[in-house]
Amino acid sequence: MAFRFNFGNTAEDLEEKYNEKLTAENENRNNLKTAQEIKIQDITVANSAVTLQLSNGQTLDHVNADEVELATGRCQSEATCVAAQSDLVPNVYEGGLKIWECSVDLTEYLSSQQIAFGGLRVLELGCGAGLPGIYAYIQGAAVDFQDYNEEVLKSVTIPNVHLNSNEEERKYMEERCHFYSGDWMSVQKLLEKQPECRYDLILTSETIYSTVSQGKLYSVMKALLKQEGNIYVAAKTYYFGVGGGTRQFEDLVKKDGTFSIEVCKTYSDGVQREILHLWHKK
Repeated sequence: MAFRFNFGNTAEDLEEKYNEKLTAENENRNNLKTAQEIKIQDITVANSAVTLQLSNGQTLDHVNADEVELATGRCQSEATCVAAQSDLVPNVYEGGLKIWECSVDLTEYLSSQQIAFGGLRVLELGCGAGLPGIYAYIQGAAVDFQDYNEEVLKSVTIPNVHLNSNEEERKYMEERCHFYSGDWMSVQKLLEKQPECRYDLILTSETIYSTVSQGKLYSVMKALLKQEGNIYVAAKTYYFGVGGGTRQFEDLVKKDGTFSIEVCKTYSDGVQREILHLWHKK
């Protein structure tokens, strides 16, 4: 049985799926991906695009995930074969080929704020399609994108940045954007070696569903955020059958004591979702 988020299941189904997830995590824990930088010249330029219309009138283009070659059954790796059948398998495929609603929520939220992105260093963790990071990029930020799967970066993230850049901007993509694949712990070690390893803004969406991996995500945030920086986390209030959610993550942050945390936006249509804001305590 493939693991999927499914909010219509019975309690028995959810328990079965949760146990299935734990088994998969235990089996794959020793096969975590080592971090590496993915170069922009490795991209496959998208032949077609879908346009996302934001509430402020701006638009973002992204590849149609259903048309991504690696996700259509012509599998070239374990991760992309899994992606054709499941939304998520821990430590194999982390859902990056799909446009998740919280990614759109975070992009909409950023577009509604008076943030001066010009000159900021931004990191998007678990980026998938990279929509929040791309919004920051087109507003003038330098953005680093991270996803567990390199296939997602090559097939979706980098083509999406390319789609949202004009000819002049494409000449300087390598200067303003970097792309990293791998497990969060490994990515943290790699980025800490960079001359400028701290960020003004860290963005992430749909990444706190697993309580098992939250510690590594939170460690990256603590290690790489500038003292005056900000973090925005977009997620569902509770991920049924998985255990994570905004309340549980909020408890983790408060117990640690490094950051202040607040709910800055709530979405009640469909499954309840929130955007959390974190910043260093004074």
